[in-house]
Amino acid sequence: MDAITRDLQRLAPRTLLYADDVMLGSEQKEDLERQTQAWSERLAGFGLRLNVKKTEYMTTNLDEPSTIQVDGNDLRRTDYFKYLSSTLS
Repeated sequence: MDAITRDLQRLAPRTLLYADDVMLGSEQKEDLERQTQAWSERLAGFGLRLNVKKTEYMTTNLDEPSTIQVDGNDLRRTDYFKYLSSTLS
């Protein structure tokens, strides 16, 4: 995992990794979309893929109408998510 994530960990101000779980944090939606796309491309380079069905994003801007896309797929927006048994909302 270190070989895959080495330089990607520096992209986000908040990146948490544990086994195959990744949590990215960003203050700007555009940055988060760019970071998520970079992860998808890096994983593909190693013969892996980002599961867009299991990938979701959360925002504190409730007025934000648009979504985040990765590889042309819209990611699902959520009001909370669980990361390593901790619920964030």
